[in-house]
Amino acid sequence: MKTAITISKAKAKAWKAFSLYIRLKDSVDGVNECYTCGKIFPIKKLQAGHGIGGRNNAVLFMEDIVKPQCVGCNMFANGRYAVFTRKLIDELGLDGYDEIVRQSNEIVKYTLSDYLELEKFYKNIVKDLA
Repeated sequence: MKTAITISKAKAKAWKAFSLYIRLKDSVDGVNECYTCGKIFPIKKLQAGHGIGGRNNAVLFMEDIVKPQCVGCNMFANGRYAVFTRKLIDELGLDGYDEIVRQSNEIVKYTLSDYLELEKFYKNIVKDLA
């Protein structure tokens, strides 16, 4: 008998698929560049870092602000937001960045179905990239 998946497990699976997509999408031969320090790493050594703090649901799966980061930048240097923010503003413009900051404060509630769909969506994209 198959056990029903919990919303927290579905969220974790969706995040795993999304994170792999973020690290893989601009990679070449299994390596990618850390967005904030510029060093090259195998994608397995990278994480998906957020350019706006707090992994709340409003920005959790927002591709525009989630980039590959090494562990040193993402965890040990707390995201290197000074560098991350400057780069995002260059890419999105100040108005675009400010809009995402505004959106990051909104309450977003995903359902179990939403997480399952996100997982499926990103797994399919990753499969196409491979």
